[in-house]
Amino acid sequence: MPAQPTISIPRCTGRCALEGRDLEPGEPIVVVLAETADGEAFERTDFSARAWETAAPDGGGRVAMWRSTAPHPDRSADPIISADGMLDLFEQLDGTEHAGRRAFRYVLALQLMRKRKLEYAGAGEGVLLVRPRGADADAAPIEVHDPQASGELDEAALADLAEQVAALMEPVEGPAA
Repeated sequence: MPAQPTISIPRCTGRCALEGRDLEPGEPIVVVLAETADGEAFERTDFSARAWETAAPDGGGRVAMWRSTAPHPDRSADPIISADGMLDLFEQLDGTEHAGRRAFRYVLALQLMRKRKLEYAGAGEGVLLVRPRGADADAAPIEVHDPQASGELDEAALADLAEQVAALMEPVEGPAA
């Protein structure tokens, strides 16, 4: 079984990729995450929300995107990505057939349950069943492929992946730039 690549979502670049200007702290932004050409890492590109609305680039190689705000450089306690941003990522990865992305989505679901954004709704053969927090109990659950049940991911790799995803949601020491 191949090793899972390390998940690393880079911090905000501080510049709008379309406008070429510095982003103002607290300014609404759109973050685009794409795989590098070798598929071993992620590249992050930041856009002002205004630039994104007028000239959003094509989705070539895009893994996910989410809305956020440009960080304040004097604040060090912001996580790399919020729980709401993680929920956006989780939703965007629905239906992926890429094994690494399915494993990432599974771990996102576990972390989102921990952050109380998703609720456990059961398990099926090779799937975890979840619902958005507060959804009707009779609403159809969301199926999340379980890479451990299918043998795609062993317990150690799953624990490592879970630790990496949890670190993305934790406050980061040092300047937020």
